[in-house]
Amino acid sequence: MIRATAINGSPRMDKGYTAKILNSFVEGMKEAGCETKIFFASKLKVKPCVCGTMYCWYEKPGQCFIKDDMQLLYAELKQSEILILASPVYIPLPGAMQNVLNRLCPLL
Repeated sequence: MIRATAINGSPRMDKGYTAKILNSFVEGMKEAGCETKIFFASKLKVKPCVCGTMYCWYEKPGQCFIKDDMQLLYAELKQSEILILASPVYIPLPGAMQNVLNRLCPLL
């Protein structure tokens, strides 16, 4: 079975237009037989990246030294074949979503 992880970056979480579109998309994936899990960036306690030396890239590839909720997300993403990023289209990007995106670097 294919696994998908979705991250909703809207500060309104499940009450906004982002959730409305994402939930419809995820329901379609479930109907097609995909196992899905949704995370809300605003609920995750994710610190901003503070390592300008790219520790996760050069010193310990694939490992972030910051211990927070991203560790849970890393484990989930390593088991998923599909990553869905949903966010409002206004600028600047919501801060919690920006932190999550920046911290995805170890998985690249």
